[in-house]
Amino acid sequence: MFIDTERHPKTKAPAQRNVVSEDTGIPSRATRPGWLFASGSFLLVILFLASSLLVAQQRARSPVLDSILGVGIGTTYDQAHAKLDRLRKGEKGDTQEQENEEREGGHKELWPLMATNYASVALQTDQEGRVVWITGFVRPGQAIPFAKLGKISLATTVTDSRATWNVATPDGGYRLIARGQNGKALVISMLSLSTPPVQ
Repeated sequence: MFIDTERHPKTKAPAQRNVVSEDTGIPSRATRPGWLFASGSFLLVILFLASSLLVAQQRARSPVLDSILGVGIGTTYDQAHAKLDRLRKGEKGDTQEQENEEREGGHKELWPLMATNYASVALQTDQEGRVVWITGFVRPGQAIPFAKLGKISLATTVTDSRATWNVATPDGGYRLIARGQNGKALVISMLSLSTPPVQ
């Protein structure tokens, strides 16, 4: 009910209640603006959604290494060149070619590398120009723990010098093999499980 106090001077407008806690001097919940509660609820919803997204990303992430320097099983020959050529050892304009052997049904190549954990990477493609195996040779002193390459509980073989994982994929899967010593890899290989080896 609205009361016009100018027309009815004897009538007072109801006083607004401002209840303050005697303990803290902070207004009680009854007088706090409603937007505080709404923003608190909104914040809880945002936190819930963010944590759900993080859990989904962790589940989607492969528990086993699926590429070496961005080149994995099924990568095309041209894609592999684009990724590895820029990491190749040598000066700009250097005409030194990486070792390249064309075989019936595919290519086999070796890239000496700089500025990576790998001293060199070798790969082979099939007749369609897709990578069927790739091997990375880790630089001395930069051995990679087996546990960083894949979840140890998923490995089919684990010893002090070798770990092997068989990974199913829509394209037929691959085998990841880590070889080294003291549970650390010096040589890391990925082999297609769906493509017979190129002769």
